[in-house]
This record gives sequence, structure tokens and C-alpha cells, in this order.
Amino acid sequence: MAKRRLFLAASFLIGSALATPAYSDSVSGYDDVARPSARESTCAGIRGNGQNLFAHYGALARHVEEYGAITCAAGGSSGSITAFFMESMWANELTHVCGRNGRACSARQRDARYALLLKSVVGLTNAGLFEDVDTVGALLAGISGGNIIELLNGPLPEEGVEALIRLLRDLGPLINPEVIELLLNSPDPVFHATDIIDGLQKGVQFVVDDPRVFLRTSVVNFDQFATLLGSYGSFYAGYGPTDERNFRRWLRRCARPSVGLTWEQTAALPGAGGATCGENFTALFNAYRERFATEGGPNRAVDPVGIYFPAFGGSGVLLGDAIALWEVARAAWINATPIPFEPDFADVGVGYWGNERELRRMERRLNRRFQDLVSRQFTPLGSASWREVLSSSPAEPGFSPAVPLSSGFVSVGGWADPLRVQPLVALRAESVIAINRLGGGGGFTADVTRLLNASEDDLRDLYSTVDPASSFFTGLRIATGGW
Repeated sequence: MAKRRLFLAASFLIGSALATPAYSDSVSGYDDVARPSARESTCAGIRGNGQNLFAHYGALARHVEEYGAITCAAGGSSGSITAFFMESMWANELTHVCGRNGRACSARQRDARYALLLKSVVGLTNAGLFEDVDTVGALLAGISGGNIIELLNGPLPEEGVEALIRLLRDLGPLINPEVIELLLNSPDPVFHATDIIDGLQKGVQFVVDDPRVFLRTSVVNFDQFATLLGSYGSFYAGYGPTDERNFRRWLRRCARPSVGLTWEQTAALPGAGGATCGENFTALFNAYRERFATEGGPNRAVDPVGIYFPAFGGSGVLLGDAIALWEVARAAWINATPIPFEPDFADVGVGYWGNERELRRMERRLNRRFQDLVSRQFTPLGSASWREVLSSSPAEPGFSPAVPLSSGFVSVGGWADPLRVQPLVALRAESVIAINRLGGGGGFTADVTRLLNASEDDLRDLYSTVDPASSFFTGLRIATGGW
């Protein structure tokens, strides 16, 4: 085992100089950007980790510090958020330029800055992030505090519906207006209110035990969520009203001393202007957020996926006959006459957004090299904005119904293909690492797959940690290494 670890560590030491992208303060297209190719890159396959997504950033930062920059990423669910942030950080000129006269950073200086930016995502929890996005927790607390479930089960259940509507209206822009409209116009508002609450309570525990998880109207406005994440990406990319002087001072003062440290340790380091590095970051982010809200600026969510380096969002998708079955079942649920949703698992794919040329290369080489089930399920979704990815891939069953996509497919959440290694290997990346939590495929992933009528053989072929032919086993075997 020790020799195996040594081999994996040694194989990360690629030592290659990576191309530096061109920059713009405005949203750009592919043709305007010089970007690293996958062959020049260490690629990261990032497994979604729900509310624990902050664990991604320490792992990624440590890799960047130890072995060099990661300039290629694929992720689904919360992993798509991480891939978006990574690309945004790479886009920032200050990641690459260390001198006021435009002097390029050395590779070591650049990697220290990139790692600091990755760690700082943890610091968003102290800089107002949850003030913006902790809507679900506030909703559940309001349901409990307002005795809404008791009202729905009481002699006048309409009072429970009215109380739920009032609560939803009070909770701000991240509440989906469609759920309020549904409750106001439903043929059976008590059914819808009860079913939505039941699904939400299970969703926060990642319990999926009924195909209605693909049908229930979401209480979260995922499009607004994507816009919010896009503004955070704009901050990291240096778009719009950036305080470039103080951002540069923060990087110059805090990046190199933070190497090898956690964010908590980094935040306590002495920063610029007599404050700590953590205080500098909080001030930068909150000032940017206030200026962005009043002055506006380009939102990174509008950018195409993979504009600054090879990046890919992923999601499970319904294909073929499953789309029509879902449309009928969804309409029946809205009419409060639910019917079974029973797709054929053969009509479920693993979708990827990204640069279309790279997606074609992935598909061609996957077909030639790999025979595992997740590789056979590969479905290119074409080029799209990060907004489409961030409003659909994190919209997991339990929090959102399936989401129609611009490609014509229907997203059922980013749980599919948790490792995302085979497509990156198919790109012939210099190295491919798996960012994975402990354990195998996980109960949530397997449960969603079962609800889409996967057989036990399908589950083994996808997620087995002991069958060498399974997709999960194959991904771990062919990855350069894992964190």
C-alpha cells in the first residue's frame, strides 16, 4: 500500500508550464480566450457532496500546493458549483500576474494564489453566503414554528395552505414563485402543500423513496440560485466592480504564507492594513457584493461552460420515451391526480455540458476505450451557459422536479456518474484525479438510480467497489490518484 501511495504521489508531479488565458472585464466567447488544453492539464473529477461541498476546496487546494495547478474539471450537483468556481478563479488576472507592471507570476506563486482562492470558499460562510442562501432551513423552521403540518392535518386544512403561502412569500427571492402560484390555483391545494412539505423534509436528509421526487414543484428558485452563484463567480473572476488594489494586496500578503494551512489557519494570519487574512477576505467579498447589487456587472453565470479551461458540468438525463412519460406524470401531479412515473432505465443517460469539440472527443474515445455502463450512458448536452448547469445539476431529486434542458433532454440531477473520471481520461488529460468522499457510491445515488428502474445488475455495474468491471471500480483504477 505504501508503494502504491508513493506511485500515485509521484505521478502527480507533472511540472509543466500551463498556458495563461486572456482576460476581459466583459463576458466573452470561446473564440476570445486562450485556454489550456486537456492534454496540458491535470483534470479533476469532482463528486458532489451536498451541504458538505466545502470539503472539496481543502482537497483541491492541497493538491494545487503539492502538485501544481488543476486546469480542467468536471462535476455534477455541488461538484458543478466547484468546477464553476475553479474556472472563475483561473480566469482572474490576479491569479497569474504578480507585479504592478504586468509581470507574470512564477508557477509556484500562481499556485499559491490559486490555492488561497480555493480555500477562501470556506470563508464565504463568514462573509454572508448563508445570509443569502439558507432559505430551505428558514422554510423548515417556519413550517415547524407555524404548526403548518398540524393545520394541514386538522379540521380546516385550508388554514395550513394559507399559512404556507404567507411563509413562502416572506422568505425572499430564492423561493420559487411557481410553488406559490401552484398553491393558489391548485385543484387540491391541501394535497400539494402536504406533498411538497413531505418531499422537502425528506430532501434535506437526502431520502428519496418515491418517484414523485421527479415531479414535485421545487420550493427553491434554482434559476435565481444560479444567478446568485454567478455573482460569486464574478467576484472570483475579477468581473465588474472589483477592488483590484486591495484584492492584489490580499493575494500578495496571504498567498505564500498560507501554503499548507487550512482556511481556518489562513484566516488568522496577519494580512494587509493591520487586519487578518480572513478579515481582508470578508471585507473584499462583502464590499464587492454590495457594489454588485447597486452597480451591477457581468454575471459569470452567463459565460459558456469551459470558456477559460476545459470544464464540464454533468447531470443525469432522461432520453427518448422517458421524456414523454415524465411530461405526462408531471402534468398529472400538477393536476393533483398523481400517476406512476416508471421509465425504462435504458432511457437514462449521463449528460455532460462543455465545449462541443471536447465533448465529441470524449464520446468518440469513450466508445473506443471503455465498455463500462456509465461510459455507455455518456450523453453530450452541447455548449450551454453556466446558468443552465447551475440551475439544473444541483437541482437534485427531493429539492426539484426534473428540469427540461435547452438540448431537449430532461435533467434529473447531478448524482449520476459520481467519479467523472472516464470522460476526462478519454480527453487524454495529462493527469486525472478523483475528488471523492469516503465510501462507495452512496445511498442517495443508489436510491435515485433505483427510482429510475435500474436493476440490481445495473446498480452493481455502476457502483460496485469490488467488481473490476463496474464503472466506479474502473474510475478509481484508471485515475492517476484520488483525494
